Amino acid sequence: MFAIRTMAELVPDYRHKLGAASIDHTLSLLFAAGGDRRIWPDAATGRNRYGTRSTAARAEISFASTTASNVSPQGFTAAGHQLKRLFGVDGTTTVAVDEWFAEIRSRIGRNIGCDESGIVLAASGTDVELLALGLMLSLSPRPITNILIAPEETGSGVPRAAAGRHFADVTALGHAVSAGEMLAGIAADRIEVQAVAIRNAMGQARTPDDVDADVISLAEDALKRDRDVLVHVLDTSKTGLTGVSRQAARYISARAPGRIRVLVDACQFRCSAATLAKDIADGFLVAVTGSKFLAGPPFAGALAIPPALVDELATKQAFAPGLSDYTALHDWPARLRGGNDQQFGSHFNLGLGLRWTAALEQLEPLAAIDTAVQRRIKQTFADLVRARAEHMEGVLIHPDDHGDHIVDRGIFPLTMTAEGSGFASLAQVQKIHLALRESDVGPVCHVGQAVNLGARTILRVAASAIDINAVSDRLASGDTMENAMQPIARDLDIVFEKWAAVSSANRGL
Repeated sequence: MFAIRTMAELVPDYRHKLGAASIDHTLSLLFAAGGDRRIWPDAATGRNRYGTRSTAARAEISFASTTASNVSPQGFTAAGHQLKRLFGVDGTTTVAVDEWFAEIRSRIGRNIGCDESGIVLAASGTDVELLALGLMLSLSPRPITNILIAPEETGSGVPRAAAGRHFADVTALGHAVSAGEMLAGIAADRIEVQAVAIRNAMGQARTPDDVDADVISLAEDALKRDRDVLVHVLDTSKTGLTGVSRQAARYISARAPGRIRVLVDACQFRCSAATLAKDIADGFLVAVTGSKFLAGPPFAGALAIPPALVDELATKQAFAPGLSDYTALHDWPARLRGGNDQQFGSHFNLGLGLRWTAALEQLEPLAAIDTAVQRRIKQTFADLVRARAEHMEGVLIHPDDHGDHIVDRGIFPLTMTAEGSGFASLAQVQKIHLALRESDVGPVCHVGQAVNLGARTILRVAASAIDINAVSDRLASGDTMENAMQPIARDLDIVFEKWAAVSSANRGL
């Protein structure tokens, strides 16, 4: 099976079929393949569980990059070109499958300061958590304490994955599993999961020093109990917060080199490429996705492994066999495929590679934009959101949500209120969120899914790399910031007008 090098060898007669059929239709189907139920499109609506489509929905407005976005038109076109390369359609030269996946890993690595030999692809950020844990288990002879930061602000399946358990009933490669059960080859008594909150019970952000102190205490306690430690740095939560600090993470890892590993959860991809490169240089593992800020189709994850750790892992035996349900051969660089003993669930995940191709269409131009320019654009975006939200009935800019992270991360949380000045319930907010996606009142509008913060529930309006890149291009062409932001301002007007209409219709329900 692993000797296949080209798609034409795998499916000899498919080149003609692909050329005769609509490349867009084929690509749309593949964007929804190689992922679990969350990205399977509904037969009636064509939307997945995030409400997005696997086509470039040009008429829809999206400020939902904290959750998921429709694929950008540029990303869809780029992925279509890559699909033609794989099959040698329309005169393109056929590329070997292994070379194609190596190109994708190399392109990701170049933009975050990691060699291709250290990039492992994964279907989602939750899948990345499983792979990182699997690598940690292969490195360590001791039990492991896995320290999570605010799992309620990352992903619902992360706590299970962090414990080495199946987080759903079907994997991205289509294997049926039992949610909650341990993966084969991982013993439950080898792993304990500890969680550290970044907010208190009232939903207020805890101080960074308190978060750092909790993590340091848990790590030191684990070492005393002869356990090794995996510490997470949450670069950006669902609401834009960060914790544990990178300074504290460096301090912790220096306390016991080789026994404490650090995994930076940068799945929102909202920090700078230079920051991620520094993390990798510091010896940290880094988890990223192309499907949040980068606005690629949902389910495009990757784990970046620093060079010294790649060298160490290359000498280790195969990882737990249960991970083969989640990972394909060409997700991995050649050095980390574990020799003949390693088992993989399939040869390759074509949908995953195409989704990353779409995301990279935004990442590569973004990396060329000066960080000061990016911040100016995000600041203007935040100002535009604030101006529209400040006087809108049913929406509150809560005092606890002020801070530099609003601009740094490009995420603006808005607290929903109910009739009579109380906070809206989660169910009420979810109704508004879904109503924004309906097409009966204006265009389809996407914002970030509802999040509970103590007694209140928020919706999130977020900028994406598509916005930053488009505004930067207009600035480079000589536009003022005001003119360059006009298309975004118009879209925000539409979103907030529709928001006011559906919110009014739902008040009191």
